[in-house]
Amino acid sequence: MARGGLRGLAGALTSAITLAGCGGGGSEAHLPSSQFDRAAFGRLSALPPATDLPQSGSARYDGGFVADIRQGDVTPSGRIEGGVTIELDFAEVPATLPIRGELHDITGSFLGEDLRIDALEMVPGGGRMVLDRQGGAVAAGFGAELSLAGEARRLDIGLESPLRGARGRALAGPVSGTILTAPFTDQPHVLTGQFHATTD
Repeated sequence: MARGGLRGLAGALTSAITLAGCGGGGSEAHLPSSQFDRAAFGRLSALPPATDLPQSGSARYDGGFVADIRQGDVTPSGRIEGGVTIELDFAEVPATLPIRGELHDITGSFLGEDLRIDALEMVPGGGRMVLDRQGGAVAAGFGAELSLAGEARRLDIGLESPLRGARGRALAGPVSGTILTAPFTDQPHVLTGQFHATTD
């Protein structure tokens, strides 16, 4: 899709995450680790953006993500990984459409302590798919206030990808995010990583 459209989508996502800073749902649990596969990410991220997207119907994309955590984007403070589920409803172009999904079975470590989260829900208004004659792109933001490493914190994670490969059956792109400590005025812990997801 056009560069401007993707930048606009990313900006809308950032605004949605900011507005949702005091909301969102998440729950902690002891669960298995993620479905992220580095080889699969390399293969899928090399696929070109799709130009033959469906103009109707729905698709569920499943995969995984991984992200390193650094305080102030400098000092290592942890690493997390987990599963990704994103559901899309296609339409005739041009269109901007809401999407559904969650991050799930999240495990890892943060500030030397184990981190386990059952599910991290998409923030309200935090997910969109933009379709035009050149293809399509997805951006999604997930977040919640949780107790992490013994303190109340705000975790937000964002994913972005063009729809890739034949019929747009693959997603692969960057992961970004922050962990803020209540009262949410300190220097954030910054997340950077990758994700991938596919549909049949």
